[in-house]
Amino acid sequence: MTVDITGQSMNIEGVELYYEYTKSFSDRLTIVLESGYGWDLTNWNTIRDDVSSFANVFLYDRDGTGRSGRSNKPKHSMQIIKNLRNLLMKAGVKPPYLLVGHSFGGVNVRLFANLYPEEVAGVMLLDAVHEEQNKKMVPLFAQNVQREYYGQFTVEASLEEFEESLEQVKGIDLGRTPLLVITGGSQPHHTTHSMDQWMTFQKQLASLSTRSNHLILHDAGHAVHIDEPHLVIHAIEEMVSKL
Repeated sequence: MTVDITGQSMNIEGVELYYEYTKSFSDRLTIVLESGYGWDLTNWNTIRDDVSSFANVFLYDRDGTGRSGRSNKPKHSMQIIKNLRNLLMKAGVKPPYLLVGHSFGGVNVRLFANLYPEEVAGVMLLDAVHEEQNKKMVPLFAQNVQREYYGQFTVEASLEEFEESLEQVKGIDLGRTPLLVITGGSQPHHTTHSMDQWMTFQKQLASLSTRSNHLILHDAGHAVHIDEPHLVIHAIEEMVSKL
C-alpha cells in the first residue's frame, strides 16, 4: 500500500490554511476531522495513524489556530464551513466525506452536512457542543467552572461568534444521514445537574438523524478520542465499513 501524505498551506479567501491529507485509498471516501474550539490538528494524533490505515484522512487548522494564519473574517461556523469546503475543493479532496467533529467541531460538521448533504456520507459527533448549552447547561456549573468556560473564548472565535455558531445550527437536522454520537461519561468539571443536562443534549443530538446510534464511553472525558482512542478508532472503522 502506497501512502501519500500531503501537508501544506493554501490561500483561502486571503488566509493561509494549513492542512494534512493522507491518501492511501481510492476516492470512495475521505474522513474529515474537525477539531474542538481553539485546538489544532495535533489533537488528532491519538487516532490519525490508525484511521489512515483503513481510509483517506484530511485534517486542518482553522483560521486563527495552529499553523494557519489569522484573518479579520468572522470565526463563526458559517465562515468556517465556507473555508473548509473551499480548502477541500482546492486541495483536490473529493467527496463523499465522513465528517468527524469534536466539541465545537460538531457544530461545524452539522452545518456542513445540512448545507451540502450530497457530499456527506456520514457524521460522527464526539462529545459535541449543543446549541442550547450556554443557556441551559453552563448556569448549572460551579462558579469557578463558569468563569473558566467563559474565559476560554480568546483563542479563536469570540464568545459572540461562538454563540452566532450555535444560532446557525438551531432547527436543522440531518435527515437520513448516518450519524454516530459518542459521549464521554466521566467529566469531573460537571455538577450532577449539568452532567444530566449534557446527557440530555447528547441524546437530542442523536435524534437529529433517522439513522443514528449513541455510544457512551464511561471512562472517557470530554476529549473522547484522546481518552479512549482505540474505542473511537473502532467506531470509525465500523462506520466506514457500513457506508
